[in-house]
Amino acid sequence: MKILIVFTGGTIGSAVQGDYISTDKKTPYKLLSEYEKNYGIDFEYDAVQPYSELSENNTGETVLALSSCLKKELEKNYDGVIVTHGTDTLQYTAAALSYTFGKCGVPVCLVSANYIIGDGRSNGLINFRGAVNFIRRKIGGVWVIYKNSDEENVTVHGGARLLESQAFSDCFYSAGNSFFGRLDSGENFIKNENYREFSDEISPIFPSKLNENSDFILRVNPYVGMTFPQIDTRVKYVVMGTFHSGTFNTKSEYIKDFFSKLREKNITVFLTGTAAGTSYESTKAFKELNVVPVPNIAPIALYMKIWLAEAAGLNVHEIITKKLGGDFF
Repeated sequence: MKILIVFTGGTIGSAVQGDYISTDKKTPYKLLSEYEKNYGIDFEYDAVQPYSELSENNTGETVLALSSCLKKELEKNYDGVIVTHGTDTLQYTAAALSYTFGKCGVPVCLVSANYIIGDGRSNGLINFRGAVNFIRRKIGGVWVIYKNSDEENVTVHGGARLLESQAFSDCFYSAGNSFFGRLDSGENFIKNENYREFSDEISPIFPSKLNENSDFILRVNPYVGMTFPQIDTRVKYVVMGTFHSGTFNTKSEYIKDFFSKLREKNITVFLTGTAAGTSYESTKAFKELNVVPVPNIAPIALYMKIWLAEAAGLNVHEIITKKLGGDFF
């Protein structure tokens, strides 16, 4: 078995230097050294490093750099890919790769660490081990392999299904609890009985250019007593979040005024965080507010899909509900 290992930085590729944690060129190879010491290396591998960055500093440019690197390397005969990545923006990169490669033939596994390699609390080696074992199963697509600190087993998530991380937590969860399965300590894979996945309905989205920022998308999340930002002239789409019930305050005059201005400017509002089925009374106003609900997709995935599609020159309205990379659950 031959694996391509792609180092991009993050905690899993960092070390304590003085008073701070920062990326270190030697650390990625310390990961492999520690892995060999603990488990032995019974596979061939090549290693590349398209960039090295703490993931909170990632932009559209780093996403494109990684995608371009993988596109080139996947032309070679690898059995799988392991991408080491920071935890802060892991969801964004995983979603982007899910859209740029769809259900590709080989498993592309993203792994992170909650603490630096060498810290006894780190799950980095466990996650890397999980990725190696999952690749042996030859299940194509983009996956995130990660062990939460409050769980016994390593979880396999679809790349486009991760939710935003919670404050003060180093755990990851799939939208709708729709993770793919778990790897137990005996290296057995147990598929989630409730997992379902649809075939790709559109081709992978691979823009030739991705700017540093997505200035044509405005993301808005609700909170009690909220006010709304000014609408920049570059904005073409709004990704409107919801409370956990799939709603937001539709009675507020401030909200009605904000959505009225969006309609005047012909700006589309995509609603995220909603599930198909029975809704609360407050959702009756969505049609009046000219909101387009996109149910059963992780908010980050929806955002990244719009960004990539617009950058690729696609009609966002036509493809937004088309399934790709296992994004809808």
